[in-house]
Amino acid sequence: MDREIEAFIELKNLIERMNIEVPYAIVEGKKDKEALEKIGYKGKIIYANRLRLPKEKMVILTDFDEEGTEIAKRITRRVGEKNVDKFFRNEFKKILKSIGRNDIQSIVNLCKKYEKLIY
Repeated sequence: MDREIEAFIELKNLIERMNIEVPYAIVEGKKDKEALEKIGYKGKIIYANRLRLPKEKMVILTDFDEEGTEIAKRITRRVGEKNVDKFFRNEFKKILKSIGRNDIQSIVNLCKKYEKLIY
């Protein structure tokens, strides 16, 4: 099976689990939000630059480049380690890196390519 198809399936499964376990996702921008919605995330999606962040469990899905990683660290310090789910961030990173991507918005292209093929 094509690695991109495998990555898409893994991301869909991850999102299904995230829908159950994590009520908030923090992203950098509009395209990242659209990507999470497109792949099926049902929780509340909040932009990283927002002044008030929830005090509940969240996943920080900023990009996996230097800037996005720094943003994730700042948010984690601000809201506290106990409120940040690192499992999902690490899984997204692993899956996207396996297909040469490091940004959340690239999920949109996977959805366009494989959604009809698989579902």
